[in-house]
Amino acid sequence: MKIPNYLFTIATAMLLSIGTASVQAQLCDVAEFDSTTGKATIPCVMTGGLPLSLELEPSFPEGAEPGRYWKLASSGFSTCQWTPSSCATLGEGLYLVIPVEGVKGSAKHVAGLAYYPTETDKFYWQYDFHEPVDTDNVVTLKQGTPNPNGGFESLYTFEGDFANFAPDEFQDFQMGKDVIPPQALLEEGDEVTLRIFHFNDLHNELRSVHSKKGDTHRFSQMVKIVKKARADAVENEIVLFLSGGDDHIGNPFDELLGFDVDSFQTDPAYTAYSAVGLDAAVIGNHELDRGTALFAKAIKQDATFPVLSANLYGSKNLTFEHYHPAIIGVAKGLRVGIIGLTTKQETLLRQKDDPQLEAGDLLTSLENTLSFVDKLADVIILLTHVGYNGETYTQVRHELEIGDVQIAEAAAKMTTTPIVVIGGHLHLPINTEGLNVVDKSVPILEAGAKGSHLGEAVYSLLQTEEGLRSHLTARLIPLKKRDDRVGTDDPDYGNYEHDDDIDMEFESTVMAPLYALLDDKLQEVIGTVGSSGELSTEKNIADRYVGETVIANFMNDAIVAQSVDFPEKDGQSQQVDIAIFNASGVSGGVEPNSDLTFNDWYGVMPYADMIVVTQMTGAQIKAMVVSNAQRIARPEELEGDNALNLAGFVSRGFLNFSKELRYTIKLNTDATTAIAQDITLNGKPIDEQLDDTFNVAFGDYIVLRGAEGWNGEKVGAGLPDGVIGFDLTTLPMNDTGLVYRNEIIAYIKEQGAVDESTGAVKDGRVQIIP
Repeated sequence: MKIPNYLFTIATAMLLSIGTASVQAQLCDVAEFDSTTGKATIPCVMTGGLPLSLELEPSFPEGAEPGRYWKLASSGFSTCQWTPSSCATLGEGLYLVIPVEGVKGSAKHVAGLAYYPTETDKFYWQYDFHEPVDTDNVVTLKQGTPNPNGGFESLYTFEGDFANFAPDEFQDFQMGKDVIPPQALLEEGDEVTLRIFHFNDLHNELRSVHSKKGDTHRFSQMVKIVKKARADAVENEIVLFLSGGDDHIGNPFDELLGFDVDSFQTDPAYTAYSAVGLDAAVIGNHELDRGTALFAKAIKQDATFPVLSANLYGSKNLTFEHYHPAIIGVAKGLRVGIIGLTTKQETLLRQKDDPQLEAGDLLTSLENTLSFVDKLADVIILLTHVGYNGETYTQVRHELEIGDVQIAEAAAKMTTTPIVVIGGHLHLPINTEGLNVVDKSVPILEAGAKGSHLGEAVYSLLQTEEGLRSHLTARLIPLKKRDDRVGTDDPDYGNYEHDDDIDMEFESTVMAPLYALLDDKLQEVIGTVGSSGELSTEKNIADRYVGETVIANFMNDAIVAQSVDFPEKDGQSQQVDIAIFNASGVSGGVEPNSDLTFNDWYGVMPYADMIVVTQMTGAQIKAMVVSNAQRIARPEELEGDNALNLAGFVSRGFLNFSKELRYTIKLNTDATTAIAQDITLNGKPIDEQLDDTFNVAFGDYIVLRGAEGWNGEKVGAGLPDGVIGFDLTTLPMNDTGLVYRNEIIAYIKEQGAVDESTGAVKDGRVQIIP
């Protein structure tokens, strides 16, 4: 790609060297080539920070080889202000690169002229090349509006499809109306401190509710830290606050988003971020879970900060009115470039309501965007919701071919500007002991998930004659959990959240109205409940560990139905053959003959399990079902003084299945001899499908963590030591990024009811015999 070598030399040479030079009132015109006379008039040529104007005329040097040559006819100081696609450069070896019109009709071209030395005192140049400029995919720099509560004093936004530059063509780089690009203002000896606070994958966990321990105010803890840093900042210190994406989905606050534009109320995360002064956020995969139209409305209504992604394109709903590939923010003379990159994994692309939405190649999009940002920025931040895939952390939720490591390596080859990757997506707490993840001189940062940590990175910058020197330090600040049961005399008292750890003013002015909205939303009716007594809490609590359960049947069948619209994985459908949920995740039922509210369903499913799709052979499914038969609460365990309390947690991992899988548990004498028999899948005996492969949906609690004995070890929970669980954790799997509960709620809203007609029924999928 030719942009870095040529057009950017044209577009930004003045910024590199002119420093505090005064801004001219009139923007420069593009050079003109007179095809009749061969003369070229160049209103603006940058050389060593000096703006010149040149006129060239055709002239053949004595003794020169055949070719086309021009001689300097006149020169002077330029009296106009440079613009990216109009100002030429006179670079190393006096090579002249010129954006020009008139070469061929009205088309724009870029021409290169090589200096041709002679023994005379004349200046000659020889024709080297001319190539057209791509005017179909124009890159534009516009004036933006920074968050008034944030760290930037001024903001510039890029527009353009950076994922799809035409090969072997120059890009047309234009200025928005009355836009003068940000100039390099740091002078030799200037020192600047850039302090960056960052978080990622908050998933709307602004507050974590607990009836006994008290509520944990995760975001308000961050707010207090950031506000104090901004209040304490010295004259040459800048404090930024950034989000690494996945700000939505995973908390009851999601319900304020609604499920479509009509049901949207407010975006609680973006409302809170705007109020505290967030400076930018990257689009994560979960931002698109409820559709691009809803997300566009959320941005327009509640985000007073720029939302970024350089590789998303094609949406009919998300336009440059809503998000940008990159920005340049300016504060205290420092120009900070920020580029956003969004993972393809678990991102809902090409959906029926936005069929052209796509995510472009990460490294191509990075290269294209960085080539424009680099020469306009003193420091560059790559805000990536892609995931760290280095060797430092071996336990990962996704396998990544392109992750933060490859992004850092690519960026290091593209620029010498100080650059840092601030990432998200894999929920990793990187740099807990200080900065220890650096790839090819590019630091990589990530701050856990769901408010576990607040990241802090500090750049110490010094402008020298050779350029901007930089030194970065980084750390993670652990955020505290609430437990009001812990007394002041407990040595761990200070490790828990207390009122002086949070910004109480922020809580009362910003969060309290959101809490009130949420309370109202949780009372909203999402459907009706049928008349069967099998739907009640009492019945489902009694049934969940001993066999078939109406609510679990309904949930698993709903997931199979919803999987038609699951995001693709590597171009392959993730529609599932069966769905599975653990009995301990079912915390209740619903009241028959009643309206069903959001709050009612949160009582059924209080846990935000993510949906993980695994690939299992028929043989593995059979082994899992056999293991499950040993986990059932047996009749003899329900009798006597030490009887199991079915109202509590019987944490032995008994699983409920969707209707596609049917089997019989033969109890025999005890758990060690219990077996599963007559197993069928889609009406066909499992023994005839042992070598076939199936997509199976689980909650992440069981399959990712191997919880409740699904890790190949002793199950425990009152079972004999000889009961060893099947290991689910070794299966090939993919975290869809979808929340189990949210998919069920969406299904209920679509169907309008929880009753026999929508799958809330016992159908004999599991039989129990002595």
